[in-house]
Parts: sequence; structure tokens; C-alpha cells
Amino acid sequence: MYNDIISQNVKLMDEKLIINGKKFEIIKGVKYLVYYVSRQFEPVVCERCGCLVHRIKEYKVRTIKTFINYDYPVLLKYKQRRLLCDCGKTMSENNSIVSKRNRISNYLKLEIIKQCKYKHSFTTIAKQLNVDTMTVINTFMEHFTFDRKELTEIICVDEFSANIDEDNKYACIIGDPVKKEIIDILPSRHQEYLERYLANIPLEERLMVKIVNIDMWEAYKVVFTNYCWNAKIAVDPFHWIKLATDNFHKLRRIVEDETDNPKVKTILRNDWKSFSKKENILSEKRYYSKLLNRFISEREKVEYCINSDIRLENAWCILQEIYKFRDKCVAEQAKDELIKLIKKLEETKISEMISIAKTYRHWFTEICNSFLTYGPYNKKVSNAFIEGKNRLCKEIKAFSCGLENFAIYRARILYISSNGNYVFKKGDNKRKLYKKSRKKGG
Repeated sequence: MYNDIISQNVKLMDEKLIINGKKFEIIKGVKYLVYYVSRQFEPVVCERCGCLVHRIKEYKVRTIKTFINYDYPVLLKYKQRRLLCDCGKTMSENNSIVSKRNRISNYLKLEIIKQCKYKHSFTTIAKQLNVDTMTVINTFMEHFTFDRKELTEIICVDEFSANIDEDNKYACIIGDPVKKEIIDILPSRHQEYLERYLANIPLEERLMVKIVNIDMWEAYKVVFTNYCWNAKIAVDPFHWIKLATDNFHKLRRIVEDETDNPKVKTILRNDWKSFSKKENILSEKRYYSKLLNRFISEREKVEYCINSDIRLENAWCILQEIYKFRDKCVAEQAKDELIKLIKKLEETKISEMISIAKTYRHWFTEICNSFLTYGPYNKKVSNAFIEGKNRLCKEIKAFSCGLENFAIYRARILYISSNGNYVFKKGDNKRKLYKKSRKKGG
């Protein structure tokens, strides 16, 4: 019964396939189920003269790796005909089992491509399918094209740690937040590289861009301003909020070091996450605190500490105003509200808050643009989609134990993030271009 199922699947590979026999063989220490197959004869059209070729010149036995989802890996010993035309041209008979100059079946190629959709290293896939790691890499890279997608009206730009080389620690990722698609992944975020990249994109396409959402990397601001003339540059709210919380925590650590109250010191050190929460989500539920020897809520604990130091109180209050500015402000009011916010930051005369104000002034227009909306539901532009893809990039880097070849790394990210829906190349590219990947697990 078991062998019957395999035999049926073998015949499905080519409807004119004939099974002449089968047996188990040990090859290089691996036990294979070997099928001896041939094909019903069919004349072939000569590529040179266009005549039908019937004359058989010779037979050639090809060893082909195929099914792997059984107790034993399966090999085909395919007795393939070589034909000779009257014009002198020789050719192999047609088949759907295996491509020219290949030793793995088309079925196995499709299985490799299928497995590459999932979060497995190339090495893991190779072991599962009983093939070489380089076979997996070359099959994957040869069958797909990973050209960039067109720029859209709204694009997001961010980076992730790739450690491509000493000069390029970060790769740049460009995405479409509306369609939730990656447009392209670049090996560098440096200004010179980005300028060359955008210069090669047609002007008509660049002029289509209306909003570019970035983090606070100066090169992004300069390059997209110079090359996407119709675009408004916006700083993603996550980044200017993170700037505020980071500076607040710098002050918190200073107060922690300077305070003489051991209880305040302990709370500031151990419950630091509570201090960067929005006021309206601080818990009112009381619990018994051994440190304070009384019942207390999260909100009361925060108030207890900020009341102990005027600097911390002022900084915490202004942080809450920044949260309200982000959540409630609209594009029409952004400029006026941001001016007020910057003045309040400066009036605190706290160096950490003044530093926030200085950065907000530098990125004033871009922060105001972060309140721009798009679509029928007036949705604010956000880099949240790209941040999610950044996590995927890190995961791929981790389970692959490092990928030295950026082309392969980029292709794997694009393929997995697109759920495997990528364009097949026309024909097979047989060049082995990816030797670098052999060094690490892939």
C-alpha cells in the first residue's frame, strides 16, 4: 500500500512516465528507495530546422532526487533518450520531471520554494529535504525576482540592524503603510547611498509621493526633501515620544541617585515603568506595600515619588502634556500647540526638558506633519507597520545564524513578508552566485 502511494505520486510527475522497477539502495550512507523509470516515446521538434525527430542516438541514465515526505528519501533513475535530427542537431526528449542540467526534480524544487515561506533556516530546510544547503539557496534565488515595488503616495522609512559591514551597520527599509507592503530594502541608510538610489527612480514616480514618514535620522529628511519635491516629511510619533520618555528617565535616575529617601529611591529604581505611563491608565487598585507598610495604588505610588522632588514633578507633568498633544491634537492646531509645548519645556529650566525642546524646534515642521491624515477614515500616518517588519528581519537574522550575503537576506525578508507571493523568473538562471552563504548557517 505504501509503495503504491509512492508509485502513484511518481507517475503524477509526468503522465507518460513508465516505472520499470524499484529497490532499496544505500548511497553515501543514506538508504534510498530507488525507482527505475523511462518515458513513453514522443518525437521532438528540432530547434534548428523545425523537423520532427524520431531517431534515437543514445540513452542516458539521470539520477534525480525527488520525494522526501516518506519513510525513505526517493531517487529516480531516469533512462532519458538523446535524439538525433537529420540536420545533425542532438537533443534530449521532453519531460516534466526535471529541468536541464539539474539533479533534483521539479517537484522537489517546488517543495524547497514552499519551505522557504516559513521561518526556517536554509540549513534546516536542506536537512529536511535531504539536499545541500547551497541547492536550497540557489533554487530559491533562481526562481524569483525581487525587484523593488513602485513608490506610493504615502511611504514609511525606517532602519534595522543588519551589520552588513563595518560602514553599514543599519539597512534601510521602505514600506507602504496603506497596502502593508515592503517597497524595498536597501543595504545602507547613509545619505550618499540614498541619493544614488532615489536618483535612479524616475522623476514622475518620485513626484507621486505626498507623505514620507521617517524617524529622526537627518539623512532621511535631507534626501527625501531633495528628491521627492511634492512630499511632506513627517516624523513618526513613536520617535518624538520616545525622545521625551528617554529624557524623563535620565532625570528620574538623577533624582534616584540624589534623594535621601530610601523608599523613594527604591520605587524610582524598581517601578520605573509606571512613571512613563499616561496618567489615565495608572491603576487605582490598591495593594499592600511592604516597603511603605500600607495599602497603596500605582497612581498613589507615582504621586508619592514625584511630590518628593519639584524637578521630577514638573518633568512628569510636561510628559503628560506631550502625551495629550499626541493623542488629541489635529493637523490644523499642531503648529500652535507645539509652540506652546516647546515654551513649557524651556520654562522648566531642567536640562533634560530643554534638550527635548531643542530637538522639537529642529524637527518642528516634521512633527507637525505627523498629524496629517489619509484615506476615508482620516487615519494618521504611522511607522507601526514597518516596526513589525523590523522584528521579522531580526527573526530571520536570528534563525539563520547570520546571513553574510545581503542579496539573499533581502530576498528572504521580502519573500516571507509577502506570504510567498512573488514573481517567478522566466527560465532558470544556472549561475552559482551565492557562495558566500556557505560560511554561516543560512
